Amino acid sequence: MLDFLKKKNVRKDPKKLSREELIAQAQQNARKAREELGEENIRRLAEALQQMNSPAHQSEGKRAQEKIRQMDKGHIADNLKIILKEDK
Repeated sequence: MLDFLKKKNVRKDPKKLSREELIAQAQQNARKAREELGEENIRRLAEALQQMNSPAHQSEGKRAQEKIRQMDKGHIADNLKIILKEDK
């Protein structure tokens, strides 16, 4: 009748890893992934990521965003108001 007063079985983590064990496990996973991918593929991926972040290789959309960020906020607001009036 008063079962709700009894303590419930709470599952505990079977094994909590220490910080050092987690680091070792992460390093092992990274070594395994590096072996599977190969050094050449990893190098090409790293180069592609660097190019993506390079301002010289940005897309038109990214360049437009940067240009808008550098513009005067009042000028942007005025242009938006004009665009909204034209749509009506």
